[in-house]
Amino acid sequence: MSDLRRFQFAGSILAGDLLDLGGAIRICEDAGADLLQLDICDGHFVPTISFGEEVVRRTCQVAQIPVEVHLMVSRPDDWIPRMAGMGQFRMIFHIEASQRAMGVVQAIVRQSMEAGIALNPETPPVAIEPLLPYVRNVCVMGIAPGFAGQKLLDTTYGRVTEIRGMIERCRSSATITVDGGVKADTARQLIEAGADILVVSSGIFQNPQPRESLRQIRAAIQRTAMA
Repeated sequence: MSDLRRFQFAGSILAGDLLDLGGAIRICEDAGADLLQLDICDGHFVPTISFGEEVVRRTCQVAQIPVEVHLMVSRPDDWIPRMAGMGQFRMIFHIEASQRAMGVVQAIVRQSMEAGIALNPETPPVAIEPLLPYVRNVCVMGIAPGFAGQKLLDTTYGRVTEIRGMIERCRSSATITVDGGVKADTARQLIEAGADILVVSSGIFQNPQPRESLRQIRAAIQRTAMA
């Protein structure tokens, strides 16, 4: 089989112990995550409510790996100034949440952050095509956003491949993230489809040995490659 593309793991603490966020951050780091993702849920765009500005600030202060913010909110324009200057290197917002997506991208960049665009499973990938030359990341939701622990939707692989083709055609430098449903039995196929970054949340914190979770996924990928 062909060699796998290089990829990274992003650890999401959304499924961690909310009474010990510092411990959840350390678990992700010890597991070998390359970056942390903080999911900001407003109770409107998604039914759940998660973290606010102070959690982002403190996470960026204590984390030993880069931090990105995933805005799962209805009015991303309002959140950009609230979340600016906290220390995160990237901010991702949803195409479904804004009628002026290019303006949101520009507002993020003006705050000296990388801009990323996310899309839900029911959103056609063509919806983000005009933004690809201007964003640094595309976050493909493999599940309905807002709840950890769901199974990856089978349509995700094809969507990743379609977006990879769009990126290559317009010569964009954007990476592709898959968020949701990443487990040992889905990771390799996602990478082969064109993903660069795999977000893992319940795959870490629901593992009996969370600090070994990402090593187990890497080992599963290698075993599949050798089969």
